[in-house]
Amino acid sequence: MIYAHVVLSLATIAVFAILIKIRLRSRINYYFPGLFPCKKPVFLPIAVLNHVPCTEKNEDLISQLSDDILILIISRLSTRDATRTSLLARRWRNLYRYVTEIELSCYDLLERAPGISRSFRPKSSDSVMNALDSFLRLRSGSKIPSFRLTACSNKSATDRFEQCISILGRMDVESFFLEGCRHSYLLDLSFSCHLFSKMPLLKKIELSNCYLQSSLRSQCNNSIQNLVLMDVSVSPGAIESVLSNCLKLHSLMMTGCACPSKLSFCGPHLELKSLYIMECEGVKEIEFYASNLVIFEFTNPVQVDFIFDHVPQLQSTYIYIFEKNIFPYVCGKLAVDLPDLKSLNFATRGDNFQESRINMFGNLRRLYINVYSLPKIHLLWLTSFLHSCPLLQEFHLTMNICVHGPLVEKEKQAVVFHSELKKMEIGGFRGTEYEMEFALYILKSAISLEIMNINRCPKVYSGPDNWRWEYVHSWSENTRARIQTELQGQAVSKTAQLTVQHEPDDPLHSGPSCSLCDACCVQR
Repeated sequence: MIYAHVVLSLATIAVFAILIKIRLRSRINYYFPGLFPCKKPVFLPIAVLNHVPCTEKNEDLISQLSDDILILIISRLSTRDATRTSLLARRWRNLYRYVTEIELSCYDLLERAPGISRSFRPKSSDSVMNALDSFLRLRSGSKIPSFRLTACSNKSATDRFEQCISILGRMDVESFFLEGCRHSYLLDLSFSCHLFSKMPLLKKIELSNCYLQSSLRSQCNNSIQNLVLMDVSVSPGAIESVLSNCLKLHSLMMTGCACPSKLSFCGPHLELKSLYIMECEGVKEIEFYASNLVIFEFTNPVQVDFIFDHVPQLQSTYIYIFEKNIFPYVCGKLAVDLPDLKSLNFATRGDNFQESRINMFGNLRRLYINVYSLPKIHLLWLTSFLHSCPLLQEFHLTMNICVHGPLVEKEKQAVVFHSELKKMEIGGFRGTEYEMEFALYILKSAISLEIMNINRCPKVYSGPDNWRWEYVHSWSENTRARIQTELQGQAVSKTAQLTVQHEPDDPLHSGPSCSLCDACCVQR
């Protein structure tokens, strides 16, 4: 297997070298005619790999390779270079047509990078669409399951762009990635919702740096399952148009988008199961009537109004509002709106826990709390939240940034036993008095506890199913020994295992080191 990969890589290099040679010769002959006379194409034989001297009697071994292997070699080249292999020999003329993953940009289509200067005009946009149309017609009759395009366009090229989308639809495209050129700020690339119906086999589509326009002439598409919008300007009604016409849409992700003030994810027949909205500006209200929605994640600089009219299947929620204390909202309105959540993950400032009125999460199994900008409060305020989650099995608490301010006193309270809690993980643990007090409370109250992990590094949630450990300096040996000594043997559960470590041995990615202040360095 390794040998086969090496041979393919070297063969790819050989083909690429031939392309470079052809390109250099064509350029030199353009400026110095006759300097290189036309010769029969020379192939770099694979015999070189086996140190067999190449003579005129030796046969070209690349030509002996099967078409499937040649297509595999060509697929490792860029789309532009793969297309140029059609010039190598008669046998290679149509091999590039069987490459299934296409990636094109304005540079590939025009052999220059348009829009870098202000001299780029709409005429160049027409040239891009003309070149794209010509390329697709060359591939007429073949299939392109995956197509990625980085292009510039404007309203004058809209008709040509729609024609290209229609051609792609006839090529059975299943994954489509469209990105507007970020340097062509004088133009705009728009994608209208009615274009979904032009690609009947499309399953995944990703739009970036463009406009998503609603359309009254939209038709249903029963194949799209995954839609990603990144840095997209969403017109009013566009999301509603997508949901009403993409009836099989299961996952929708919006990142860095400019949106209307109200987003509505409503419909009696929605199959939407996963919704991710991250750092989208302009949103003030989000309404839900989604019978099949299971996962909802939201990250935003400002808090918005959530209207959960009908989400009977919603099981997992993540909420992060920058620099805000959302603990009162989570314990109050969210618990009332979503009492049957099974997994709750939220990040919050660590102040005013004691002022929150806590409602019941009667079905919650997993709880993730990321507390940052933490004042010196007793974490025992969180025990009231635990009391409202009688079926909780996993509790992950991360203290992500430094402590500050005077210690807020709290009266001692009686231990309330938790019969279901089996796993407790505390990240960003420094070993301060209030942290030790909270860890001891968990050990003495969780009668079915199996695992207690104490980690110096904080665990940070970075997106859908993506966690990372943020590196910080380790404890001193004395601090680690003190933590281990004070916690060891305190668990009421006979099956509990205590682990005190700097960073767990798991495949999570370690992020950059945090900027440490004096308060972070205390008791390390």
